[in-house]
Amino acid sequence: MIKLVATDIDGTILGADNVFRPKILETIEKLKKKNIKMVLATGRIFEGVWPVRNMLGLDTPVICTQGSLAKDENNTFWSAPVDNSLVWDVVEFLKKKNIHTNLYNNDKLFIEDTRYIDDYIRGRFVKYNLIKSFYDLKLGEVTKMLAIVYDEDEIRKLEAEMKERYAGKLGIVLSSKCYLEITNPIASKGNALKKLMEIWNLKEDEVFASGDQDNDIELLKVAGVKVAMQNASNGLKNVANYIAPPVYEDGWAEAIERFVLCE
Repeated sequence: MIKLVATDIDGTILGADNVFRPKILETIEKLKKKNIKMVLATGRIFEGVWPVRNMLGLDTPVICTQGSLAKDENNTFWSAPVDNSLVWDVVEFLKKKNIHTNLYNNDKLFIEDTRYIDDYIRGRFVKYNLIKSFYDLKLGEVTKMLAIVYDEDEIRKLEAEMKERYAGKLGIVLSSKCYLEITNPIASKGNALKKLMEIWNLKEDEVFASGDQDNDIELLKVAGVKVAMQNASNGLKNVANYIAPPVYEDGWAEAIERFVLCE
């Protein structure tokens, strides 16, 4: 019996129009009526996911910033920030390549230029701080960094280069065709979910997980029911045990009905 549903947001339960479809909302209400926990697991920062959690009427913590945090308004259940000694090396490395970088310091988004930022924040409830130089920042907890490249071949090359350069020091994973997440190597949606499962004393076969990109791979590995959307990356589909219809066909709702609600 499934007692916990952990799901990615963008591309899984929410389409590109940033509007929750009626079938998705109806299915979430069914989960709540059956007292099945639902946890949002996302690359968004806390301020960008908490309004979504509240809008959906959930009462659980959220997994945010690519699994570097699991928290609610009052408690932090899991934290895995980037080693600050590596931040400036990454900043310089990406700056030399003229790659737009988001830096998340103390759960706030900082940027040095506004390339792509309007697309990035649209529908995400996130404010950004434009500064002259990242070097002006006093680093606290850097939950993650994000490289944005609107060329799929180029970002794949960057992913491979950074995985080699920072092997064992940083986690490098794609969260979309143009977003490359840079985190503590133990920061993952899967590790954050494991911590919540320990707190709630849940076993793998009591957990359903769903997503659409490579950054959801570790999330699915923790769950008994592993669902990838039809619009998911090939890497995620390879670890899934069920491929749901695409997000714009309410595939997540179909999978919940099949494996959780058993309707």
